[in-house]
Amino acid sequence: MRPHPPQIIGFPRESGPERRTILTPTLARSLTAAGFDIHAEPGTGEGIFIADTTYEQAGVRLATADEVWAAPLVLRYKSPDPGDLTRLQPGQHIGALFHAEGNVDLLAALMSTKANAWSYEFLSDNGQFPLGRPGGHIAGVQAVLAGTQAMQHPAGRGVLPSGLPGAEPANVVVIGSGNVGRAATLTAAQLGARVTVLTSGPNSRDDYQAAAPTGVTVLANDRTVLREALASADLVIGAILISTYDTPPMIHTNDLHHMRRGAVIVDATCGYGPGYLPTAGPVQKPGDPPRIVRGVLHIKVDAWPALVPVTASHAYAANAAPYLVRLAETVLRGRDDTAVRTAQIAADGVLAHPVVRQHARFYGITR
Repeated sequence: MRPHPPQIIGFPRESGPERRTILTPTLARSLTAAGFDIHAEPGTGEGIFIADTTYEQAGVRLATADEVWAAPLVLRYKSPDPGDLTRLQPGQHIGALFHAEGNVDLLAALMSTKANAWSYEFLSDNGQFPLGRPGGHIAGVQAVLAGTQAMQHPAGRGVLPSGLPGAEPANVVVIGSGNVGRAATLTAAQLGARVTVLTSGPNSRDDYQAAAPTGVTVLANDRTVLREALASADLVIGAILISTYDTPPMIHTNDLHHMRRGAVIVDATCGYGPGYLPTAGPVQKPGDPPRIVRGVLHIKVDAWPALVPVTASHAYAANAAPYLVRLAETVLRGRDDTAVRTAQIAADGVLAHPVVRQHARFYGITR
């Protein structure tokens, strides 16, 4: 039997201006309690106001960047830059929110470095994606807040979500009932809006109906239902799970003619390519003005969790801690964990996840 590698997990500082970190005292204590040695670069928590002394009190050993990157398992919040992957040796393991399917250079780097890569967002447990919950919740909340702000734009509907005596509340349509859609629905309902949720089909409608906030209408999405919902909507939140180059359009340019002038569409999924909301156009930066197409305002931002790094880091680490312990047990102790295995996107120079391979073929990468 081959000996297990050292029980060391390295936490490098994040790249560039990224303030978030996956290493919080909560995660550090979970990993050390499981018997792992935690090494981190000084300043790892600086962006969310965690001092190095706080880490040391949680059992973290401060180490140089070279030492951290040499750990048999390296964990980050966001994917490293492709150039950072050259620090890894074949056989090492790295976990992060990679979203590699949207980055040609990152896909190439994952193959050339021959390390084993694990992408949190793909981890599937009993048909659910538990490591997507905090980010999805933040995106759902922020989508409603951004849409509410856009309704106050000079070209917007000029409607408060809650309305007032003598003034009707806003009509909000949420497309999708996953992590993002549920958070958007709850937020809009709590603000006092009249909310309709369109699910992917009758089964998801029935599953969500019992959990939906009081007063929310839940319908199975089809072309007729969607067209009727759009006609009365002040704000539409697009929150389907996956949107990519080959995702069929859901709202077409012609549909905008049937919407209220000044209505707002927020693409909270974003994804890659034109996707299911092609009228939203390319991804925007936070703070960009809405894109106006046929009198309808569009917002497409994929960086909302990064705008609240303290909330995002603590929520994400607390939610992910049990799964990151399981990931460490899988790669450092040889545990067979079916759920963890679903998160692997690269192994020994080969792309290992079907979604990642699909996008690689789109880019002309065949290995």
